[in-house]
Amino acid sequence: MTMADRSTNESKNTHAEGNGSCGDGIRVQETNNMDQKQQIIQEMTYELRKSHDLIMEQMMDLFNEFINREESPKGVDILNDPSKYRNRKKADRRGVLMEKEFLPRNSLLTDLFEIKHIKTIYHIFMAILILLFVNAVVCDFAEYGKLDFGLDLIFWNFNELRTVLMFWVGMMTSTLLLYSCFSNWANGRISLQKNKFTLKLWDYGCLLALVVYMVAFLYIPCTMLMARDIPPASSAIILMEQVRLLMKSHAFVRSNAPRALRVTEGKDEVKDHTVCPGFSKFLYFLFVPTLVYRDTYPSTKQIRWKVVAWHFIEIAEIIFYGSFLFGHFLMPQYRKFGLEPLTVGTLTANIFRSMMPSMLVFLCGFYLLLHAWMNAFAEMMQFSDRMFYKDWWTSSTFATYYRTWNVVVHDWLYTYIYKDVAEFLAPPADEGTMPISYTRSRLIPQLMVFAISALFHEYIITFCLRFFYPVLLIIFGIFGVILVFLTKYEGVCGNIFMWIAICSGNGVVFSLYIMEWYARKHCPLQVEPKWDFYVPRSWYCSRLEY
Repeated sequence: MTMADRSTNESKNTHAEGNGSCGDGIRVQETNNMDQKQQIIQEMTYELRKSHDLIMEQMMDLFNEFINREESPKGVDILNDPSKYRNRKKADRRGVLMEKEFLPRNSLLTDLFEIKHIKTIYHIFMAILILLFVNAVVCDFAEYGKLDFGLDLIFWNFNELRTVLMFWVGMMTSTLLLYSCFSNWANGRISLQKNKFTLKLWDYGCLLALVVYMVAFLYIPCTMLMARDIPPASSAIILMEQVRLLMKSHAFVRSNAPRALRVTEGKDEVKDHTVCPGFSKFLYFLFVPTLVYRDTYPSTKQIRWKVVAWHFIEIAEIIFYGSFLFGHFLMPQYRKFGLEPLTVGTLTANIFRSMMPSMLVFLCGFYLLLHAWMNAFAEMMQFSDRMFYKDWWTSSTFATYYRTWNVVVHDWLYTYIYKDVAEFLAPPADEGTMPISYTRSRLIPQLMVFAISALFHEYIITFCLRFFYPVLLIIFGIFGVILVFLTKYEGVCGNIFMWIAICSGNGVVFSLYIMEWYARKHCPLQVEPKWDFYVPRSWYCSRLEY
C-alpha cells in the first residue's frame, strides 16, 4: 500500500469517527428533549387531573347544595330531627309516668311527600289503583257487555245518612249535657265542702250517675241500631262516633276532676274557670282531632281551605276505591257461599286471593281515617299537632307497630288506662321519699290496654255487621298480643315477618267476615233465635268437601 492510499484511508477513518461522535450527540440531545416533553406532559396531566378533581368536587358540592335546598328543609332534615316526633315529656313529680306532649308538627306523610322520591311512590300506588279499576271495568264490559263502576255498593252503604245524622245529634246533645252536669258537680263541691258527709254523698252520687250515663250511652244507640236495617258503612259511622264521644267524655272528666278536688281541699285558689273549664274549651275539644284533653293546644295562624278541600277529595276517592276493591275482588269470591258445596282447596285459594285486595283496603282505610280525615279537621280547627301516626310501616316488632299505627287512640289508652293503672299499682312518691318501682306492675296495665282496645274494636265490628264472630278479637287481640312478647328482634327479617303477618291476618279476617255475611243471607236459621246472634252460621251452613 502506498503512502497516498494510507493517508486516504486514515482520512476516511477520521471522517467516519467524526461523523459517529456527532450522531451520538444528536441522539443524546433528542433523548433529553423527549424526557423534557414527557415531564411536561406528566406535569400537564397532573394539573389537568387536579383541575378535573377540583371541578368535580365543586360540581358535587353544588349538586348537594341544590338537593339540600330543594328537599331538606321540608323533607330529610325534618325527619332527622329527633324532637320532631317526640310524643312524651317527663312529669314534674317523681315516680309519675311521662305525659303526652303536644308540639306543632305535620303528619309524617305530609313531610315525606315533600321528597319527590316518596311522592313518586304515592303516584305509583295511585296508578296501580287506577289500572286495577280500568282492568276490572274493561273486563266486565267485554264479558257482560255493561260497565260496573261499583257505585251501587256506595249508594247502598250511605243511603241512611239521615238516620246517621239523627243518631249523631242525639249523642252530641247528651255529651253537651254531660258538661253541664260536670260543671254543677264541680261548683257544688265548693258550697258543700264544710259538710264532709254531704260532700261524700254528693261525690258518690255523681260518680254513680256518670257510670249510668256511660252505660246508657253505649246501650241505647246499639239497641236502636239493631232495631233498624242500617247498612254496614252507615252503622260504622254511628258506632265509631259513639266510641269517640265516649272516650272524649272520659278524658274531659278524668282530666278536670282532680282540679275540682284540689280546689275543694284548699290546694288551689278559685279563679275564673279554675274549677271547671269554660264551655268553649269543652266544645273545641269535642271536634279537635285528639282524645287527650288540654285547656290549650298549639294552633296555626290561619285555615288553608285548599288543603281542606284536597283532603276531602282524597276521602271521596278512597271511598270509591274501597267500594271498588270490595265489589270486584273480595265479595265475588264468596257471593255463592251457602248455596253450593265448598271444597277445602277452593276455600284456601279464596283466602289467599283475598290477601292483597284486603291489604289494599287496609291501607286505604289507614290513609282515609288517620291522614286525610284527621288532617282535614286539624286544618279546620287550626290544630297544629298533626302526629296522628308514626312510621308504623318500618316496624320490626308488633309492640312498635301497635304504638305507632294509631297514635291518637294509643295516646288515650296510655294516658287514661296504662298510666292510671300503673300509678295506682305503684303510687308516685311524695317529696323526699323514693318512688315505688312500677316495673313489676307493667304487665297488668299492658294487658288492660290490649283488652280494652280489642273489645271496642270487636264491639264496632259486631254491631256494624249484626252478628258476633270474634275473628278480629282472636287474631289481633290474642295472637297479636302473643306476638308482642315474642317478636323482640329488630331488623329486616322482623319487618318482613310483620308485613307477612298483617297481610295474611287481613286476608283471613276479611274472608271469614264476608263468608259469615253471605251465610246469614243464604242459610236458614237452625238454632234458637236468641243464640243466632252469637253462633256463626258459616260453621254449619255450607257443606265442606275434601
